[in-house]
Amino acid sequence: MIVLSISIVIALLITIGLPLLAGVWLNRKTGLSWRVIIYGIMAYLIVQILVTLLLNGFSALVQNQVITLSDQSLENVQIFLSVFLGILLGVLVRWAGMKFLKEGLTTLKSAIGIGLGYGGIESIMLVGLPLLTTFITMLSNININPETTTLDPAIVTQIEELWQVSFLVPLAGSLERIASFVMHITVTVLILQVFRKNKPLWLGAAFGVELLVTGLVVGLSEMGVDYGWVILVSLILMAGNLFLLYKLDAFDIIHLKKAIE
Repeated sequence: MIVLSISIVIALLITIGLPLLAGVWLNRKTGLSWRVIIYGIMAYLIVQILVTLLLNGFSALVQNQVITLSDQSLENVQIFLSVFLGILLGVLVRWAGMKFLKEGLTTLKSAIGIGLGYGGIESIMLVGLPLLTTFITMLSNININPETTTLDPAIVTQIEELWQVSFLVPLAGSLERIASFVMHITVTVLILQVFRKNKPLWLGAAFGVELLVTGLVVGLSEMGVDYGWVILVSLILMAGNLFLLYKLDAFDIIHLKKAIE
């Protein structure tokens, strides 16, 4: 229990603490406004709302038998649409914000801030907060007695099973979140190239990178590939994204404030 608890705490520090610390560091190091990071957060929330509405519309078509699919086909199509629409809308919403919000968002500093907000809130909402609430439940019932508790037996069984999870699982999940975090920053910096180089094709590059990364991770997971291999693929792809950031001079952000001063 102790080792698993330590592992979960480390995962929480990564999935919740890392985005916050990155924001604080960029704010102090480069003068990045928190408002820019909030734009990234808002972009993510807008995309989630739009994807949910579109998926609900698709489900309504299926329920009304306008579209006929088997249960397995329906599940596969829903996964595909969720991933595809999330990526497409994520790229377009970030591009639209950088183009139409008249606040000088077409700079390297702003692009990284938007990517940080977008990837950070995803990490917190998808993994950080659910893991935190689960951990609190586990701790509050750590000494539960199945014979005397008033909890439903199914819940008791679930809590006991959670304590049997390998300590590697939370750590592996946090590594995948770091890879996804880096990917969102990379994608946003690729979107920035549309304005820097005046070539809309960079939107396609941004879409392609995220489709490759997310598609591979989701696809391998759905195929039942061992989670360790999925994480390894995520880390390899993260290395590729870091290389892209290097080639796009994104690491110049470290020296940005000194240059201004």
